[in-house]
Parts: sequence; C-alpha cells; structure tokens
Amino acid sequence: MDDSKFQVKSRTPFLTYAISLFLLLAILCEGYDMGASSGALLLVLESDSMNLTPLWQQLVMAGPLPTATLFTLVAARVSDTFGRKKGMMASSVFFMLGAVTTVLSSRRSILLIGRLILGCGYGFSSATTAMYIAECSPRHIRGRLIGMSQPFLTIGTLLATVISGLFSHNKTHGWRYIWGFQGILGAIQFVGLLFLPESPRWLMQRSRRKEARKAIIRMRNGVNVEEEIAEIRESFQEVHHSKEKSGDVFIRMMKTPSVRRALMVGCGLQFFAQFSGVNTVIYYSGIIIQMAGFGDVSIAIWNSVIINCINLTFAFVGVWLVDAVGRRKLAIIGLFGLFVSSFCLATTFLMTMLYSPMVNATVDSTNNTCSTYSICDSCIQDISCGFCFENENDVISGLCLPVNSSSRMPSRAGTCNSSSTNIGHSKIWAYDYCPASFSWVAVVGLALFLVFYAPSVGPLPWTINAEIYPLWARSSGNGFASMTCGFCNLISTATFLAFVKAVHIHGVFYVMAFIALVGSVFCYYFLPETKNKTLEEIESLFERTKNKRRKYIGYDRNAIKEELQGIKERNNSC
Repeated sequence: MDDSKFQVKSRTPFLTYAISLFLLLAILCEGYDMGASSGALLLVLESDSMNLTPLWQQLVMAGPLPTATLFTLVAARVSDTFGRKKGMMASSVFFMLGAVTTVLSSRRSILLIGRLILGCGYGFSSATTAMYIAECSPRHIRGRLIGMSQPFLTIGTLLATVISGLFSHNKTHGWRYIWGFQGILGAIQFVGLLFLPESPRWLMQRSRRKEARKAIIRMRNGVNVEEEIAEIRESFQEVHHSKEKSGDVFIRMMKTPSVRRALMVGCGLQFFAQFSGVNTVIYYSGIIIQMAGFGDVSIAIWNSVIINCINLTFAFVGVWLVDAVGRRKLAIIGLFGLFVSSFCLATTFLMTMLYSPMVNATVDSTNNTCSTYSICDSCIQDISCGFCFENENDVISGLCLPVNSSSRMPSRAGTCNSSSTNIGHSKIWAYDYCPASFSWVAVVGLALFLVFYAPSVGPLPWTINAEIYPLWARSSGNGFASMTCGFCNLISTATFLAFVKAVHIHGVFYVMAFIALVGSVFCYYFLPETKNKTLEEIESLFERTKNKRRKYIGYDRNAIKEELQGIKERNNSC
C-alpha cells in the first residue's frame, strides 16, 4: 500500500510542475507590485515629479484594487466560457499594458490609469490561478502546489524590494524602472502559457472528453487515469442533475446549503486575511518602517528587503506545513499569531509616541502653528510642519519648523533650511517621522508578523477556496471569494494613511489584532479539514449534519464525553 503510494508520487510528471510554475508567475507579478509600490511611491515623493498629496498617495497605492475587485467576477465568466488558460493569458496582457502605461506616465492621472489597468490583471489571476492548479494537480501534492502561491508572492515582493533598493539613489526616474520591470514578468508568463494544456475538468465540462483524457494522461503519466475520470464523471452527473432544477449559478449556490456554507467559509477566510492587515503591512512596509524612525528612504527600503527575506523563508515552510499539519490547524494558529504580533507592534508604536522627542521653544514669524506643538509626534501630524533635530544617537529634543512650499524636504526657515550650512551635517530634517532609539523593535515586530502570515494566512484562503466548491460552482465560488479579497484589500489599503491620521498607527495595529483574533475563533468553529481529500470528497464535508461536522473537525464535546464514558464502562467490566 505504502509502496504504491510512493510510486504514484514519484511518477508525477514534469508537466504538472511546469503548469504550476507558469501559472504562479501571475502571483509573482502581484507580489512584485505589492513590494514595489511602497519603494516607488517614496521615490515619486522625493523626485517632486508629481504632486502627490496624501489622498493621491492612497489612490495610487490602492489603484489596482477597484478594477481587481470588479474583474474577479468577469474572470469567472471568462474562465467558464473560454477556458482557464485564456483567463490567465488575459491577466498577462493586462500586466504588460499596465506596466507600460505606468512607466510612460507624466501626470498623476495617467499614473493612476496605469495602476487601474494592472488591477484588471490582478482580477483574472486571483480568480483563475488556484482553480487552474487545483484542477490539474494530483491530490497528494495539490495543497503544496497551490500553497506555492505564497512563496511566489513573497519572491515577487522580495524581488521588488531589492530592485527598489538598487534604484533608490535614482531620485528622478528610479520609480519608473521599478514599476516597469513588472511588464517583463507578464511577457514571460504569456509566452509560457502558449504551450500549456487546458484544464481537463473544464474540457470535460465542455464535453470535450477526448481532449480531457489526453490531458489527464499527460499530467499523470498514465497512473490512476480511469479512477480520476470516473470521479469527474460522477461529479458531472450531479452538475447536470442540479441544472435541471435551477439555472442561475448564484441562485443555485444560495439555495444549496452545503455550497452556501462553503461560500461563507471561503469569503470569511478572505475577509479576515485582508482586515488582519496582511497586504497593508506589505504595501506600506517601507512607510511603516520610516514612521518607526528610519528617516532615510534607502535604509527604509533595505530594511524591507530583510523583512521580506524572512517572509520568503517561512513561505517555503508553509508549503510543507499545509499538507503535514493540515489547513484548519494552520489557519487557527496563523491568525492567532497575527493577533499576538499586531498587538506587540501596536504597543511599540504607542511607546514611540509616548516617548516622542520634545519640541524646543522657537520663534516662528511665518507660521504660528508649528511653534505651538510640544512634542515631535504632534508636529509631524501637521502637514505644514516638520521636525529638525541634531544628528546624534539619542535625540531628546528638536525644533518644529514650517515646510517649504516648493518641496517637503528642506524647512522654509530655521537651521534645517536648505540655505543653512549645517543642513546635511549636524542637522536632520524629518517631515513625516520622529527619531526613536528603539526603531529596530518595529522591524522585529514586522518580521514576526510575516513569520505567522507567510505559512498560514497567506496561501490558505486560496488553497481552501480552490478545494471546497463543487465543479459547477467552482469558478463562481472562487470569483466571489476573490472579489471579497479585492474589496477588503481596497478598503484597508485605500484608508490606511487616513486611518493612521485618525487613530495613530498604534490604534490601527490594535484594530488589526482584534480582527485576527476573531478570525482565529471563526476558523475554529467553521473550517473543516480538507487535507488528503479529493475535490469530489471535499464537497461532502459541507453536506454533513451539524453534529457530524463538529465531530469531524474535532470539537464535538458530547461525542468526546460519550467516548470517554464508553472507555470507563469497558474498564469497569474488566
């Protein structure tokens, strides 16, 4: 028995891995954009080539998310009608068009249009990638192949931060090179997709049985082909039977209790993954590190590189854990870990505010507001003021000075003015951060955050959503879950800087910690284990009665009590 299993695993052909590789390039493109946006935005602000107010910063950063949310549903229809392969090719085209538009932009409106076009590619890749891989992979490595989305996302983010670091000294056009590299990745994926086969399950759905059979033989090296075809046919009998009862997919999903429960779990996982702050932390990692006290843009970007190296390491750990530990346990532990790390980060930022350097009394004839602040934290919250301090290890106090109207970097007056001989030598100008002696704690906290995120909350929503729906609802189920992801990501990313202004950064992380804790409880009660199950077997997990589901996922206390009572009775009889 064990030998046969080993032989099946060892015979997994190279084609299966090649399919996953080129499909996951779309995830790498997403990760690249997530990592590149923070560094590129910092360079745009320093170059003064575009006047990006805090509102425009949020619009540019969150630019891909509205179209990504909209196009997840479009992608679901396209992949159902024209095939999974063509849906993925569409994502590559949008990645290339978006990158070209962004690179050539001379105004902030054109830059935003380029970001919106990139979002269309996000929508297609988010709705199609995991489903395509799930339908082409054998059960014993399906979780790992889908789980590779997290390492690829992290590789993309790490690659972006390295490239951002390399171009961080090019203040004029560095941001164009950073965002433009994404178009090259899209082109590589498009060429690779030309040589990949279509999903055999989609071919069966379209009654193209001969093509489906050939595809399965190629993907399995002829092993267990008849068994897999029989399972797919049995699933199709259920599909045709349900079609006779109702037509619209969404209405059928809502009328089918098991699918409705699966949709609640799938969308719930995406909700908690996004609002626990995962993508916000990655998008704004450079800015968060700068807020913690690392003023130099290059230092902030290179610290992001260190954090993403840790993220990548634990993403590969997650590839092994997803099938070794199981989806359910990993989700519960991961979200609880995000709660702990977010709580620690929030406390660190709170301490940074409480121990903020004092503002020395100064005469300000041009702006009376700046001279009224008593601490650095209050000074930098005012967009018309900045903090000027001595270039030394422990900063105790400094000056709150008005910002130059033409550029934020030198102050308009005082010792940090660009005309001063001291600027750049004994004085440092901080427009949007306060110096802190324990800035390194924030870097450690962010690293700990990603240690829990990378192997669990990162890949699991996509892995689980690709598994839990029946074939007739798989595209739509993944589409709704991806739309939930995009919508929540849009809200969290587009409002992050405004939220920081309203409740300070420590308040934001306290809220994220609470949401992660609620998500961990949600997974404990509603998420069943799908490890080592075929896609057809997983459908039955959500069809169980309440007591059976509870017993299956391991928290039916009555069943445990009955079992203990039976053991006690047997011991007494002996």
